[in-house]
Amino acid sequence: MQLYSRPLDNIIAVEYFLQNALQLPIKKDRYLKKIIPSIVDGELGVTYFNEDKQTLSRLEMRDTSYRSADDRWKLREKIIEELFTTKRLLNDDKIKLGKGGALPQTGPKPEQKAFIIIGLPASGKSSLASIIAENYRAMMIDSDYAKRKLPEYSHHLYGASIVHEESNAIIFGFEKGQKSIPALFERCLNNKYNVIIPKIGNNPKPILELAKWLKEKKNYEVHLVFAALSKRDSTIRAVYRFAKSKRYVPLGLIFDGYGNDPFVTYYYLRSKHNSLFTSFTAVSTAGKPAFLTDQSGHAPIFGYDIKNVILQL
Repeated sequence: MQLYSRPLDNIIAVEYFLQNALQLPIKKDRYLKKIIPSIVDGELGVTYFNEDKQTLSRLEMRDTSYRSADDRWKLREKIIEELFTTKRLLNDDKIKLGKGGALPQTGPKPEQKAFIIIGLPASGKSSLASIIAENYRAMMIDSDYAKRKLPEYSHHLYGASIVHEESNAIIFGFEKGQKSIPALFERCLNNKYNVIIPKIGNNPKPILELAKWLKEKKNYEVHLVFAALSKRDSTIRAVYRFAKSKRYVPLGLIFDGYGNDPFVTYYYLRSKHNSLFTSFTAVSTAGKPAFLTDQSGHAPIFGYDIKNVILQL
């Protein structure tokens, strides 16, 4: 499915979007004025470097030091090993090759619990995931962790886009016909570790299939957690996060493409597939403090103090 996303490929279009759709004071905010040209550059890069121009399969997209097939597979194996054996950092943005992993600070626990966290980009999923990771000693199964370890991620404003497929394969597994190495998810499940799986949740079908597979094939109990934040607020956070970290996520894709879909996915699964999940939790991340807006079953955040959740921008 091709998601609609308004073109933000020129300064006028970006200014109009920020001022009218997001209602941001672009004339008064010096940060906004400064990053508008960078948003255009990021958008042009994302548009040009589409699914056919990915580091997973295209040699010309790869860093010189890791261009050959042998060097690339060694890099992938190194990233998986680091993620599997190294503890998480408090700040995800500091993860890089040789630093930071997917292990909870408290160490992993083999209880066969899976926590699927859905929500828009910049909605606060990482903040909720951090709480669950330490309270339930769960491994972080997040392709963003792998992205940050791939060298091309930091080469461009749109680096996250060109390593998207490769980082996903490092976490969830490579297709048949490619070299067979155990991905991070497989290694965690083989050890029956508790796991956290962040997803956008713009489509309920893959969430449903994942939950069903985990429960029926892997004998895991599955919890669904929703970082509830409106598309406008999520997009605004993505704007300011980009100003701070230079990590560009297509703004139009958040606002137009994903929109309100995670809300629909959460309540659809809660009403139609209740028996598949051990619990449901929706947490409003619109302000500080965050607060529970919906809870059913033995929810993972229920009973823990979330008033002091620090939402990462």
